[in-house]
Amino acid sequence: MEGTAPRPKIALLPQHVIDQIAAGEVVERPASVVKELVENALDAGATHITVEVTGGGKELIRVLDNGCGMTAAEARLALTRHATSKLSAFADLYGITTMGFRGEALPSIAAVSHLAIITRARGEEAAIRLAIDGGKRAGESAVGAPVGTQIEVTDLLYNVPARKKFLKGTATESAHITEVITKLALAHPAVHLRLRHGERQVIDAPPAVVARDRVRQILGARVGKNLHAFSRDEGGIRVTAYLTPPAMAQSTARGLQLFIGQRPIKDRGLLHAVVMGYGELLARGRYPVAVVFVDAPAGTVDVNVHPQKHEVRFSDARAVQAAVRHTVARAVASAPWLSDSPGALPVRVATVAGGGQRASEMAHAYGRELPRVLLPMGRDPGRGGAPAWGKDESAASSPAWGTSRTSPAGPLSGAQPQSSSPSSSPLLSPSGSPSPLSSPAASPPPAAAASPLPAGQKSGHAFFSELSYVGQLDRTFLLCEGSGELVLIDQHAAHERVAFARLSERYRERAMPVQRLLFPVTIDLSPAEAATVTEAREELSAMGLEIEPFGGDTFAIKAVPAEVRERDPAEMVTELIAELSSVGGSRAIAQRIDTMLATIACHSVVRAGDTLSDREAQALLCDLDRVPSRDHCPHGRPVLLRISLAEIARRFGRS
Repeated sequence: MEGTAPRPKIALLPQHVIDQIAAGEVVERPASVVKELVENALDAGATHITVEVTGGGKELIRVLDNGCGMTAAEARLALTRHATSKLSAFADLYGITTMGFRGEALPSIAAVSHLAIITRARGEEAAIRLAIDGGKRAGESAVGAPVGTQIEVTDLLYNVPARKKFLKGTATESAHITEVITKLALAHPAVHLRLRHGERQVIDAPPAVVARDRVRQILGARVGKNLHAFSRDEGGIRVTAYLTPPAMAQSTARGLQLFIGQRPIKDRGLLHAVVMGYGELLARGRYPVAVVFVDAPAGTVDVNVHPQKHEVRFSDARAVQAAVRHTVARAVASAPWLSDSPGALPVRVATVAGGGQRASEMAHAYGRELPRVLLPMGRDPGRGGAPAWGKDESAASSPAWGTSRTSPAGPLSGAQPQSSSPSSSPLLSPSGSPSPLSSPAASPPPAAAASPLPAGQKSGHAFFSELSYVGQLDRTFLLCEGSGELVLIDQHAAHERVAFARLSERYRERAMPVQRLLFPVTIDLSPAEAATVTEAREELSAMGLEIEPFGGDTFAIKAVPAEVRERDPAEMVTELIAELSSVGGSRAIAQRIDTMLATIACHSVVRAGDTLSDREAQALLCDLDRVPSRDHCPHGRPVLLRISLAEIARRFGRS
């Protein structure tokens, strides 16, 4: 219609929409709310803080503290956007010493929930109760309450259903809340922190006299007894590290906690610096269990770079990373557990007889870490410095693997290790089958002779079984001759692929054979890991793992998959649980089932350094022809390396 002004394309958003958008920066999930409220309590000088949640925080979050509290006027102002007691000028952002400073935290939480706050300042006769529903004032009254603050958040994200549907299950959200409280407890040892999930108390951390006691308190007795504390100043940067032995390293970085002052952060540069500090003691892809605090001079750290304060920015990041790396390196060098570790012995590299390619180069071709093919000096490698090519290992010359050497039957054949007599081993289970703890710690299992798949089922043409086996190189690689080529096979990766195929089939059929331990093995877990195990026990059972509560955050391993042949299955189970906890709950098993089974397979097979007889090597080659994806192990490492005779001839100048 002529004369009608066009509708403007730019319009001011309604206030409630502005509030909900702003809330999205602060309220990512229930754990974000818990973090903001507990940090406010810490800034208020609280020495006792209790957190209660139901429904993973989606139904209720209640935080009670004995801090300084607020007057009625302060409480009303605290629910106003951009109100804060932490700073008064822009320059103050670069000298923040409190946990929080973002004035919109409380009003943002109130905008997407039903919020009630009860608070009383010292000297006030009564407390004030304020109720907010979806950002709108719903009531105010005077009530009786002790000095301090209590905040209740119910029905989180009720008015933002599009965001609420992205929240995970109760167990997963509970695990995230537990992780938040765990980190805050580590950073504030003088504060008594409690966390309850429904009727269950997950964390009860009374005040600790020194920070090291709090670290032990939170991480558990297993970690605590191996903890090494070390502190150092470098260029005005103070680094305090609480480290554990490399043997306790995990496949994820979940066990590595980083703090700037008392603020838990995520920083790839500092994470890498800690790993570099351990140096060659850590295998590739492994991360130490450690707690590292960094105190940098005021004004050199900007904490205002992330809405939820997970990240910070340093004015000189390289200097901070160097200080962390140097401190961790010195701490590791002086750690008492190094002197007790067999790995602390000097090492030398074994080479191929005749001046061929070094074993270290061969390991690199397979993506292996160098320490896996090193031999401690002073230990007889049992082969005169050269691989026993073509030599048939007899029972007399082979290590005592706990099984008859007259048969190549191994862990994948269903055969159980045989002992000299049932009465001679105190570790036999009531069923008469040996416990996995009955063999010596250094006794590796033999390669399998039986197929991991039904007879006749092959993944493709017979390749491995038609190779001519020559012998072992460095007790790690199988040397074989094929049609016009030399084929090198990583014995651990190959056996791992075979074991993985068998485990996958048994898991799909829910027919995983288990072996019960005569003496249950106990493990101490973090609160988050304990919650994960409790939720995922049914799925873990389907994988052949029977894990039951043993009091507090201690669990007992009562059964493991029959293929596992380790003396102490605690390392394998701890690694599995850490993997589960990193993604949260029973859903993680469905998402990571291949990773989980690959971990079990890795702990069930021969390793680098294990001697194989000719018969066992041949059996392993036959088994490889019966599994899919046989050219790579479940972790992605190559199984074989092929070198043509033409290439070898060219190297010798014969081409």
